[in-house]
Amino acid sequence: MKIPENVKDCLNKSLKERRLVLGTTSKAGVPNAVPIGILKFHDDETLIVIDNYFLKTRENLNKNPLATITCWNMEEKDGKLIPKDGFQLKGKAKIEDSGPLYDKIKAEVKASNANLPAKAIVLVKVEEIYDVKSGPNAGKKVQ
Repeated sequence: MKIPENVKDCLNKSLKERRLVLGTTSKAGVPNAVPIGILKFHDDETLIVIDNYFLKTRENLNKNPLATITCWNMEEKDGKLIPKDGFQLKGKAKIEDSGPLYDKIKAEVKASNANLPAKAIVLVKVEEIYDVKSGPNAGKKVQ
């Protein structure tokens, strides 16, 4: 599924604001959620997340490849922070720790911060997108 521009914008803004979360579940259904520090677009349908320090996340993805990425942006209104927009993207994940794409992304990560291990990349092919902003469309499928 093609990721709409407004969702891409939200992902990019959320990355800058450190408001991105990757969710996985174990084969037994135990949930796990971790903050994401690096997110890239592979194409219009696929996101790349860097595995620098995944433990349970990596174990979960090896046994259950379903993943979700949640992003949200805030704005100030009347002296209060309120949600501007937010989305949950769901799809299948594929782990790569070798090959040309992995090598390219690892080099980019190392160029920005040599201390990051970039052990693998996780490609999430987006299959569904949901609105997570509070209000009448909360929880509704965007596409």
